[in-house]
Amino acid sequence: MRRWLGFSRANESAAPAPANNARLDSLRYAVVDTELTSLDSRRNRLLSIGAIAMDGAKIRLNQQFYKVVNPGVAVPGAGVPIHKLRPCDVENGEPMAQVLNELRAFLQGAVLVGHFVSIDLHVLRKEMSGTGHSLDSPAIDTARVHRWILRHTASSESLVHQLEHLDLPTVAEAYKLDYQEAHHALDDAFLTARLWQKMIHVLQGMNAGTLGAVLRFARP
Repeated sequence: MRRWLGFSRANESAAPAPANNARLDSLRYAVVDTELTSLDSRRNRLLSIGAIAMDGAKIRLNQQFYKVVNPGVAVPGAGVPIHKLRPCDVENGEPMAQVLNELRAFLQGAVLVGHFVSIDLHVLRKEMSGTGHSLDSPAIDTARVHRWILRHTASSESLVHQLEHLDLPTVAEAYKLDYQEAHHALDDAFLTARLWQKMIHVLQGMNAGTLGAVLRFARP
């Protein structure tokens, strides 16, 4: 997968906000994942971001975004074995304002998708507020989608156990997706895109095939 990590492409064309009655297979998505300095939402900073574009259920591998960011703060050593971004990698990262500006262009007109995406949105909104911008795109949390699907399909005997295990590797396994590497923003964005691809088809078969229907239970 790493053969395409260095390529990024921003879609700068203006697009109207998606309508709630739009079919899931008609929308443009940007599937996102981030790596952060820590899990402390009050103090964490963005270290890297990966994003993959989708047109409906089609993953556009030629439309992707990956950046390592220099947040201007020290990287706690405890997190390096997890996100694998060394202090020297971060020091050579791109300026925050530049990355966020390019990211905004890539996300324009897209519905955001991520696994536990509220974490990603929180840090992105926090970083963007420092540049005078905002992030108001509609967003879908695939963990919440999976929870809704389970509640409508799983047997009562297994439901409680399954609802307790909503991490990305476990949910990916439930959809028969291989999971080889954790905690790389673009790798995890790609896996989440594959997960969302499968979920779109499931949701359409469950009469939840519009954006508005999904936002009712999967908005972060």
